[in-house]
Amino acid sequence: MDTHDLTGAAGATPDYHTASLWSLVLLALDIPHELVRRDTVWLLVVPAELETAARREIASFEEENRDWPPPPPAASERFSLTPGHEPPTVLLMGGFVLFYLVTGPWTDNNPWFTAGAVDGGRILHAGEWWRLVTGLTLHAGPVHLLGNVLIGGLLVHFLCKRLGTGLGWLLLLLTGAAGNLLNVLLRGEHAAVGFSTAIFGAVGLLSGLRLRQGAGPGKALLPLGTALSLLALLGTEGEHTDLGAHLWGLAAGLILGLAATYAPFMRRLAAPAWQVGFFLLTVLTIAASWALALG
Repeated sequence: MDTHDLTGAAGATPDYHTASLWSLVLLALDIPHELVRRDTVWLLVVPAELETAARREIASFEEENRDWPPPPPAASERFSLTPGHEPPTVLLMGGFVLFYLVTGPWTDNNPWFTAGAVDGGRILHAGEWWRLVTGLTLHAGPVHLLGNVLIGGLLVHFLCKRLGTGLGWLLLLLTGAAGNLLNVLLRGEHAAVGFSTAIFGAVGLLSGLRLRQGAGPGKALLPLGTALSLLALLGTEGEHTDLGAHLWGLAAGLILGLAATYAPFMRRLAAPAWQVGFFLLTVLTIAASWALALG
């Protein structure tokens, strides 16, 4: 298009990026224009009869995007244990990777798995109840580990952003241990490992929370759709993963999620002191369980 056909300036800015965005707006609306540099200013030149319409569209675009992109969160909001803030999920899930580098994969003579794997016979007949917890921290192989860390980490992140990191991880530990316990009581002697039981507990927790909010069965059970994908990836991987434990972890999470929202004191638990206490309790429970296993 010839420049002499474009006589009205719909916008002027010294910033080329802003001028390019305006140009895209006019292009999307099929308004003929040309981007022209004059001294230190970029002009959007349009036909005179379209100048008013072009100015209106650019002003509308600026109004709609006035607060975009949003400002970065304050330092205090980037990393916190309390609900509504960004939980340190990557750091905590990375702990499983570091622990796997110590324990290695499941083999018949691996002492970590001999002492800490979920073993129905040892739990029921020898009273080694710590295995319900230590088994959650072990992984059969790299595929099992990465599935839990990458896919499960997303669910854990959403849960902790909702409940807080301290309460979120404590409930994950409880649902994982409960899922292992129910599976052992129903199946008896069998062996399994993996944090995926707790991850399915997170799915149940999220579903229970949404059900209590009155979101309706359809929306409330949306997180369960994720469980089907997790079952395909995590529920059948390897001989040492346990589909039954996953399903019981899901059931335990659903029950705890419903119970948590009915508890009248739940709002108080969002306080930083409670969240720190819950997180320390989670860490100490895992450490104590391993101390018993290795002792």
